[in-house]
Amino acid sequence: MAPHEHSHDHEQENEESFGMALGFRIFPYQEELYLAEVEITPYVDEPDALGATLVFHPLAGLNPTTNDEELDWPAYPVDIDDDLTRDPGTAMTEQFQAILRQLSGLSEARLAEYLQQALADAENDEEEA
Repeated sequence: MAPHEHSHDHEQENEESFGMALGFRIFPYQEELYLAEVEITPYVDEPDALGATLVFHPLAGLNPTTNDEELDWPAYPVDIDDDLTRDPGTAMTEQFQAILRQLSGLSEARLAEYLQQALADAENDEEEA
């Protein structure tokens, strides 16, 4: 798994942090399959704590032999930091393992709730644009 680079707008410009994005579950939602991916990076407001964003990708119509540069893969993110049990005082590796344990315990019903929220957020963003 390759590191996933993120840029965050903090008080200092050009501040970068590194994290990881990994797919952790494929699940059905309204007769379609979705990939649930998590992006884990240092939490914006607490650099000593990790935070997580779920990103959902629909799997319908994907061609696995398509060149990555040609792929226009929809992504529906939702921030789940407030739903995580986090302990910023522990080592990053321990925080990472704690997040993974919490994600592994998510039911399909809970993932569907997060996906509904992500789809609603995307729809609101489109209406505002």
